[in-house]
Amino acid sequence: MEGILRVISSGRLRAIYPHLGFVLVYLLWGINMASLKIGGREWDSLVFNGLRFASMIPILWVYTYFYYRSRSLRFQIAGRDLLLICGLGILNAVGMEALLQYALQFSNAANGAVLGRGFMPVITVLIAVMARQVKITWRILIGIPLALGSVILIVSGGAEGFHLGSETFRGDILLLMRSFMGAIYLIGMNRLVVKYPLPILISLEMTAGALSLLPFVLLRADGAYFAAISQTGWISLIYTSLLATAVGFSLHNWSLAKLGPFKSSAYGYLLPVTAALGGFIFLGESISLSQYLGGVGVLAAMFFVQRDRTSSVKRAPVPAPTATTLTK
Repeated sequence: MEGILRVISSGRLRAIYPHLGFVLVYLLWGINMASLKIGGREWDSLVFNGLRFASMIPILWVYTYFYYRSRSLRFQIAGRDLLLICGLGILNAVGMEALLQYALQFSNAANGAVLGRGFMPVITVLIAVMARQVKITWRILIGIPLALGSVILIVSGGAEGFHLGSETFRGDILLLMRSFMGAIYLIGMNRLVVKYPLPILISLEMTAGALSLLPFVLLRADGAYFAAISQTGWISLIYTSLLATAVGFSLHNWSLAKLGPFKSSAYGYLLPVTAALGGFIFLGESISLSQYLGGVGVLAAMFFVQRDRTSSVKRAPVPAPTATTLTK
């Protein structure tokens, strides 16, 4: 009996790991918001993100090589899946990261948190419902609106309040497009993380993203540009590359494989909470009462959504043996 109880307890503990993984991911990404603000004082956004993706390529591919070698695996991936992961890499680097930077030129950070990130779970669940991959339950009906309202409460308590108007209309439309692209990214990546090891997916994604941003780096940066970057600016780049990108995306996609795109997207509502915490610790920003209340609302919404057992998404089937082999 004791052995059975230990097995059950161990199984329940393992079930918590993906949830803890997402909490850690959004803690890293929340701190990264402060890092990006610090680095943004010196770096051009497109150059910063291009170097961020490119700097990880050697490390990721070396790790992938030894990962496959230690397990006697072959580098293989179906042709259409190869196109999909490369497309997702470009979508992430250009369609999400670069689009966010461009959209914020016509809007503000508060609108970015709500429209660029907050609507992603809403769009994800709508796509999943239309694809008959998820069922609407009372917990979802309560949790998603509660989370979105709490995010609005958080950003409204900051220096730049959430507001819609003609002066931000152009940027707000682009931010909504980013949420739509983020939902596509989650659903597309969910098809891959259950079929292939994470190292090869992350390596291919980062390589495609880096190549798509390479022209901006070559056009906008030279020796004098890099020499003008301070030590703080380089530390910001290193943190964003190693922890926010390499560790963050790897852990994000591992947890995504366990929970599916809908429950994974719901954790995105933690970003305004962790970003406010990062700003408080590293930038000396204050936290208002409305931000505290919004944080409590987000946590309550996470409880409703993650407790929903009927919202799991169907998994993609394991690929057939007829795969296109990638040579070492």
